[in-house]
Amino acid sequence: MAVYRVGVIGCGRKGTAHARAYALNPATEVVAAADTDSENLGLFCERFGAPGYSDYREMLRRERIDIAVPILPVSVNPDVVVGCAEMGVRAIACEKPIAASLSDADRMVEACQERGIKLAAGDLDRNFREYWQARRMIEDSAIGDVVSVNMLKGGITEMSGGGCQLFSLVRMFAFDAEAEWVIGWVSGDPWSDHDQGVGGYIRFENGIECYMHRDFNARSGIEVLGTKGVFYCDGSYMEIWQAREGAVRPTMSDLVKVEGVFPETSLWEGSGTYDADGWRYPGRRNIATAQSIVDALEQDTEPTGSGENGRKVLELAIAMRESHRRGRVPVRLPLEDRSLRVYPHEGRWLNKKDVYGREWYAEAIGGAVRE
Repeated sequence: MAVYRVGVIGCGRKGTAHARAYALNPATEVVAAADTDSENLGLFCERFGAPGYSDYREMLRRERIDIAVPILPVSVNPDVVVGCAEMGVRAIACEKPIAASLSDADRMVEACQERGIKLAAGDLDRNFREYWQARRMIEDSAIGDVVSVNMLKGGITEMSGGGCQLFSLVRMFAFDAEAEWVIGWVSGDPWSDHDQGVGGYIRFENGIECYMHRDFNARSGIEVLGTKGVFYCDGSYMEIWQAREGAVRPTMSDLVKVEGVFPETSLWEGSGTYDADGWRYPGRRNIATAQSIVDALEQDTEPTGSGENGRKVLELAIAMRESHRRGRVPVRLPLEDRSLRVYPHEGRWLNKKDVYGREWYAEAIGGAVRE
């Protein structure tokens, strides 16, 4: 496989984790970095042995970058992603949520689509290969026809920030069909533009229904209900149950677990541990996210957590809030008003060092490498 040259933009705590994931991938090499924070940049360059720049545009002009990886606060993410696209890289992988407003998400996706650039948005659960194994099984009728998808823990406190993960999985198991309409409600003031919990219902154009449960419950996770079985993942472990032969209207006693299909280890196995070189393992999800960009370039496909998905999940969250604003009535998609927005929590919108303080941040970024 070809070695793709990676330039990281934003050398903080999460930027370091992304860079380590690319450093561990045999098809990618971290060759440069850019950050306006000289302290973060200096530490990153020392750790990765890469040249650093205070301006990402200068980095892209002077280095041959295939994959630009802007890991930035959401407030500046749209402009940098569009800037990278205009500089002619082959792929861009940013973090979640993709943007605050639909209009910003539109221009990011369109800037990349116009130039044939692969855009990924978010270090997402849907990038795990095990979820795609499950989806292929479901596409092959392992549980019959899919009827509905239950997201059992809903948006919790973030419909846009952490909610990106949940909506992305829902879309995945609705086979990424277009959403036709939603009904939703938020946990606080529906007229607020700030992130908050959300719950509701999504009707997809292919007839699949989704129920988003807002609050924690005894069975958190995602559940895909079919006419002949069930797929379930609690966020760490997966299982498929199939109805016994001849069961017309299966009950719990008719369902049999299919053994030996999915790993018995957690999706998060190894997280927080250190390797022989003293690096904290970035996690299987971060590894999968980096691989999704490589696969997209190698196979000329969209990344599993594409920018288009990032735009769609933001729209779903906003549409649910719009439903609450209008009296909890059905809201059809796509939304016409592209100025609608959700401001993520402060720690996502702004630089975490400024939000949580230098002492907190020094400890967080320092933990990437064992003392």
